[in-house]
Amino acid sequence: MNRVWGKIAWLYALGVLAAAQLGKMSALAPLITIELAMGLTLAGLLISLLEIGGASLGFVAGQVVDRIGVRRILLTGICLFAVAGLGESMARSVPVLMGMRMLEGLSYLCVVVAAPLLIFRTAPTDKQGVALALWSGFVPVGFALGAMSSGLIADLLSWRAATLAWAIAAATMCLLSSRMEFAPSPSGARRRLVIPGWRIWALTLAFGCWASFAVGTIALLPTFLVDQVGASARVAGTVGGLSAFISVLGVALAAWLRHRRAHTGVWMVAAIVLPALMLFGVFHEGVGILQVTLLMMVLNTISGVYSGLAFALLPVLARTDAEMAVANGLTLQLGATGSLIGPPLFAACVEQWGWSGAASAGAMMSALCLGLMQGARPATLAP
Repeated sequence: MNRVWGKIAWLYALGVLAAAQLGKMSALAPLITIELAMGLTLAGLLISLLEIGGASLGFVAGQVVDRIGVRRILLTGICLFAVAGLGESMARSVPVLMGMRMLEGLSYLCVVVAAPLLIFRTAPTDKQGVALALWSGFVPVGFALGAMSSGLIADLLSWRAATLAWAIAAATMCLLSSRMEFAPSPSGARRRLVIPGWRIWALTLAFGCWASFAVGTIALLPTFLVDQVGASARVAGTVGGLSAFISVLGVALAAWLRHRRAHTGVWMVAAIVLPALMLFGVFHEGVGILQVTLLMMVLNTISGVYSGLAFALLPVLARTDAEMAVANGLTLQLGATGSLIGPPLFAACVEQWGWSGAASAGAMMSALCLGLMQGARPATLAP
């Protein structure tokens, strides 16, 4: 049993490695912008390119992952992280850097499609929901680790040294992973198109709405703190990073609820509705830095419960192993799409109605999420 959870922990660490590439570029973008004379729009694109692969190919990846080989896809993704990081460290022009970032997007797709599927197949049957709930916390952990460590290395050495350090880390993890045995694909891996059931569609669409809410809120928070509250850029960045990372507490609570086989219907509704209501206490005039910080900490902790419970529902809703693979890819695609849509959507609402528009956008996405979750309601109420 310990070996089983050891492998699950390692697969989680690979997910953290993948998510760290998002935090890495967020921290390094200001330095890269100066050295390569890159505009803010291109800098934003450089950060978001990591999600392009998942947003465009997640569903397709879920269809073909077993045909190609889950282990092969996982190792390829980790190896490509090393290649891309090395290329970024030597890039002397924006096109080359963008090309390496797109390669990282492909790497991210490979790891995030393969790792949770291997976790599902490795975990004991009665603990699959718990394992996947814990997996859902890889993004905030990876983002925080990537941002903090990359910023530290860049301050001590350079942004190129930071990208090289991540390349070395990926190469090391690839070598170690190549020596490990992972759960094999089931006998007779599918050779035909698999269309998930309507409840999986409802769940994954709802997850996309949640991702839009979560990422849109965090993306605008530093700007709001600087422009409206008068915080320094450093303080605003710290509050934003801590607000994203603390959602891990909600993920842990979701995993505990699944471990206790608790009914999760009320928890699911609360994790969708309460953050939306609290957002109106964040984005309004006259708010102080302490109030915003405390509200965002509580808000994201509660919101993290939804993320964990949503991932835990995948093995409940999937009728077959093949459907689980496709559901995982669809979750990746719609989650990445929501992450790409969220920041510009929230920004457009702010431009139209002021900062209260950000809270209104959050309420809208939460209402959509809650409505879509009714399609999976029987599963949310199951122990």
